[in-house]
Amino acid sequence: MAYANPVLDVSDEALEEPPTDDNEQAQLEDIEIRSPSTLSPDPLPTSPESTESIQTYDLNNVLEAAGFGRYHIFFMIVLGMMSFADAAEIFMASVILKDMKCDFNLTPVQEAIIPAIVFFFYAIGSIVAGKLSDVYGRKKILLIGMIVLVISALLSAFVPSFWLFIACRGVTGFTIGANYGVSVVYFTEIVPVKHRSSAMLGMELFWTIGSVFECLVGMAVMMKYGWRAQVGITVVPCIFALVLLPFCDESARYYAISGQHDKALQVCTKICSRNRRKLPEGELKVSIEDRGSMSAVFSPEYLRHSIILILIFFINMYHVFAIVILLPDVLLNNYCSASSFLGKETNAKGCEILSKGDYEMLLVSALLSVPGFFLGTVVVEKLGRKKSFVFTALIQIICFCMALPCWGTWFLYLALAAMIISSTTFNQILWIYTPESYPTYIRNTAVGTLNALGKLGAASGTFIIETLDAKDIRGSLGTFIAFGFILVAATLLLKKETRNQALQDTREQQAGLTYATLQDSRI
Repeated sequence: MAYANPVLDVSDEALEEPPTDDNEQAQLEDIEIRSPSTLSPDPLPTSPESTESIQTYDLNNVLEAAGFGRYHIFFMIVLGMMSFADAAEIFMASVILKDMKCDFNLTPVQEAIIPAIVFFFYAIGSIVAGKLSDVYGRKKILLIGMIVLVISALLSAFVPSFWLFIACRGVTGFTIGANYGVSVVYFTEIVPVKHRSSAMLGMELFWTIGSVFECLVGMAVMMKYGWRAQVGITVVPCIFALVLLPFCDESARYYAISGQHDKALQVCTKICSRNRRKLPEGELKVSIEDRGSMSAVFSPEYLRHSIILILIFFINMYHVFAIVILLPDVLLNNYCSASSFLGKETNAKGCEILSKGDYEMLLVSALLSVPGFFLGTVVVEKLGRKKSFVFTALIQIICFCMALPCWGTWFLYLALAAMIISSTTFNQILWIYTPESYPTYIRNTAVGTLNALGKLGAASGTFIIETLDAKDIRGSLGTFIAFGFILVAATLLLKKETRNQALQDTREQQAGLTYATLQDSRI
């Protein structure tokens, strides 16, 4: 319907001559001269959407409304089994190396290649999978990774030559690197704010269980059946994880930033339904972003943060992996008169294999990570992420210094245990903080890149400790202490605090803008 705007046509003469008739005067006084834009014609029929603002909610509102329940427990079991499988595959190299040395007549260089090839391809897999999972989704990349992992791990048990085994282990290392970082981010994205640290504790405990599983299988299998049986049994947890993974949903955050609104809403509805909670009223708000950009990780707004985290990841991995190498050196080389309980054993072929003492040492090392995980979970909630970093980095230095003086065998063991616990605590905090500090559109790309560069620290740690004089334990401790002070300085430079902060999905959210503000700015 068209509305005509009345126009008052009054000549100059009419304005100059006052009306003589009283009725005409009254009519003129009642006339309101208005511009066309201020006229108020009869209102058009309106729909409820035009008269009432639509209530909206985002993914963080959904997760807080859903709480932590059955949906998350199932996810934790499935992704935890992937962590279990990854730990078993990595730990396996320590268990089978001596038996393989006998079978293939390995040289010292070939022995060193086995863990090195896993680290190298782990780093590549972490970077590649991080970017691809931001572009194509978390679940797809994990499924592909687990399928390849199962195939390569099974082939490792049957290869006839050392170099074919190395090829299979390279592929296995690639998939382990691909799976771990993606699974941590995948789980972090579906957990409510107040449950993130405790949920990550569950994930890390599966890693410990995987390490313990590998030790127990080694004690039962290696003596009678050899390394091929050990490799074959280690694949079983991988198969179990692969069977369960298809029952998990894709990350709703990935769906949201990739413009798949209906699928994101479907996942949100399922989370609330499984947890027996009500979905927030209104319309789910999503925003499309370009995903998986490596340049965005090192863009001006993230450059400083990313460089600091690279340094922290490098030193953290150096400490965690080098301590595992240092522990047997202490026991085998009689440091501070510490008596060795490792001993030697041979199999039916007369080859030296891990002794009961070796397995006990590996079990203790794995189990000591448990108090570290619990401590990290408590500290990170009480002090916040940044203060927890500084606190645990300082504790690490103290623990390293405890091993310098020779104050008796048991005090040395106590110092070594404290080193493992403090390093595990720091590692736990790092894996909670890092996914929180990047938005969804580059989260996996950032975590994968940092994790990959951190593995350079792991490789450096094992290399430096191995090349130092085996009896010069103080030299090894000196590198720990020096890196410890650098670690404290790096953690002090971090600016972002993520405790009690909702995960951000887009550039605009990361900048602190709300959806309402954005909509207002576009009108």
